[in-house]
Amino acid sequence: MTYIIITQPHPLDNLWGVALEAVQAAEDMFEALGEDYTNDEANSAGAALSEALGAVWALPARNMSDIIVKLNLADLDGATRDDCPVREIMNEATEILDAGIARGTKLKALNPEFLEGVTL
Repeated sequence: MTYIIITQPHPLDNLWGVALEAVQAAEDMFEALGEDYTNDEANSAGAALSEALGAVWALPARNMSDIIVKLNLADLDGATRDDCPVREIMNEATEILDAGIARGTKLKALNPEFLEGVTL
């Protein structure tokens, strides 16, 4: 039996795109400062980055890929930002995984052959 999966755009795709562009613009602002920047310039770039990151972290994740983006922006390998809601992001990840398992279990009940060999 052959299955075709048709992907559809998510209602939040546009918002995620705008938010990630804002983060990139803020990061570019930092890189463009040069060596002789003023405190006001650094503060402005820092405020823009904090605002852009806050917007991304506030957006609901569409899938686990968004969770990874959020955690990547938190820089967990380096100096984690104090304003990053890591616990909330991890709770959101758990909810997404739980929803995926529930949907998989429901799908497996409807068509056992579809997920043959997959344990949920």
